Amino acid sequence: MAKQFGASEEKLGELAEFERSSHFTEAEKLALRAAERTRASGLGLDDALYAELQHQFTVVQIIEITAVATAFQFFNRFVDALRIPVTPLPAGLSGVK
Repeated sequence: MAKQFGASEEKLGELAEFERSSHFTEAEKLALRAAERTRASGLGLDDALYAELQHQFTVVQIIEITAVATAFQFFNRFVDALRIPVTPLPAGLSGVK
């Protein structure tokens, strides 16, 4: 899905280490940091991170970042809770992490 929206192989390959990657802009790193924080804490964004988001993004963009991040988290938890089998990746995408 990310590739369909223009994500490069380099970005996909370094997603787990996005903070140290030179393939992500500072804005992208901030958005990924916010997404990770919502996943890790489950409590939302702290004041400092939210202030950074407000400095970099519009209110609509912050809502979109949060909506996408939490929607995927919901999907993963829903599927895991109900033990729904996940369709394997197509053969050409099996190397994507």
